[in-house]
Amino acid sequence: MALLELRSVRAGYGVGPDILTDVSLDVEAGGTYVVIGPNGAGKSTMLKAIVGLLAPREGTIEFDGQMIGGKRPDQVLEAGICFVPQDRTVFPEMTVRENLVMGGYLLRDSAKVAKRLDWVMSMFPILEERAPQLAQTMSGGEQQLLALARAMMIEPKVLMVDEPSLGLAPQAADQIFDTIRRLSDELGVTILMVEQNVRRGLDLADHAFVLDLGTKRFEGPSKEIGEDPRIRDLYLGAMAPDVQEEGEG
Repeated sequence: MALLELRSVRAGYGVGPDILTDVSLDVEAGGTYVVIGPNGAGKSTMLKAIVGLLAPREGTIEFDGQMIGGKRPDQVLEAGICFVPQDRTVFPEMTVRENLVMGGYLLRDSAKVAKRLDWVMSMFPILEERAPQLAQTMSGGEQQLLALARAMMIEPKVLMVDEPSLGLAPQAADQIFDTIRRLSDELGVTILMVEQNVRRGLDLADHAFVLDLGTKRFEGPSKEIGEDPRIRDLYLGAMAPDVQEEGEG
């Protein structure tokens, strides 16, 4: 049994139409997965349905033997899935240290929070240097790093990351991708990532899902997906520039 299973999931916003029309996929423990597809394909919607920000209209979502479809985000988080959204939702008027402590609020034990904080600081030494700095004074890349580090405060089994390189200059994006790879390789965290820079996403991940019009069209090892002429013709040419535009560092 896969760690995370979606079966025939349909989801949308409010009274609007389905954005996800029929998604089934398996995520195995310890793997690194990227979800690619054109704008409007339902990639971010799928992550929101998994994490509880949207309730599936149909279908099932099962994680580690538990049905989590329709559960509240805090319940999904407590089960072991942590979500880093694309808008880098740090608390801007809190310090780096305070942001990290907030990531451990589910632990409900100050000694455990302190221990986890020390561990996260050792994993992210730049954040230890910036501990007293307000999050709003950091660059975009540093804020994304803070969001990833905060997610690690609860030792998630699955880390879901939505568009981690969005708006970042290439050097900052490199640092973020390196960090995600390190979390997977060194800590064994299962990664499920949506990434708009398709070539970089495929380079990072072991396995890829291609979503289009709300359903999964292809899946397979990332190398095979990147070399498949059907996928190149339909998706990669329009979606994956070789050089990402300069953005916020």
